[in-house]
Amino acid sequence: MTKPAKGPDFPPTELSSDDLKRHFPDKEEVLKHYREMLRIRRFEETAARAYTRGKISGFLHLYIGQEAIAVATAEAISPGDRVVSTYRTHGMALALGSPPGPCMAELYGKKDGLVGGIGGSMHFFDRDRGMWGGYAIVGNHIPVAAGHAFASKYTGDGKVTLCFMGDGAVGIGPVHEGMTLSGLWDLPIVFIVENNRFSMGTPLHRTVPVEDITARAEGYGFASDRFRVTSVTETRDRLKEAIERARARRQPTLIEMITYRFRGHSMS
Repeated sequence: MTKPAKGPDFPPTELSSDDLKRHFPDKEEVLKHYREMLRIRRFEETAARAYTRGKISGFLHLYIGQEAIAVATAEAISPGDRVVSTYRTHGMALALGSPPGPCMAELYGKKDGLVGGIGGSMHFFDRDRGMWGGYAIVGNHIPVAAGHAFASKYTGDGKVTLCFMGDGAVGIGPVHEGMTLSGLWDLPIVFIVENNRFSMGTPLHRTVPVEDITARAEGYGFASDRFRVTSVTETRDRLKEAIERARARRQPTLIEMITYRFRGHSMS
């Protein structure tokens, strides 16, 4: 049996001077990215405190540690592109421009929340800003995202759909179904696996026989990319490449982003 492939190490222990120049070429851009990531981090920390005080009920999945992905996504997409997210969705909504007030009100179940207080933590939705939903059922949003991409191909609107999932979703049946149709029909879509290697709490090597998730791309006819998230700039640029491939040639891409979640799977 082939030995399972191992992904890039994480978190990074050190960066060389060449790494720093490559990942952080412009001081003002770095500061802008830092402020945006910090804004998301502070929102999540505030939500965590409110949850422990009983102000927020239900489930609460924090994006702490993965903020760079959301900020990079917001810079990579074009107006009208669609983002379909997971239940860990606050950071993505904030990065795409959803106001913090309505986002927090949604967590509190208030009528002035992002979706009127009826969606809660896992169902953020802000169509005007490209946020086409967080989805609570693991893996079942992949066919939904494929449907968005099919609509773009059918109407010729030139838009691209980005579909996010965690590493725990890749064994779910609808993921395979949605990816198969996306490759078969040449849909303008990019699938992004935010791989923290632990799903809810199980190491990746115990859930998949080959840890390189992008190894599946060839069977779907996708392009692929796999890298450790170390900066917003590099993540944005690699996302842009996949997005433009989908837009210009309607070839899907499967991207595996090696990241790390600094908090548990959910608050409890």
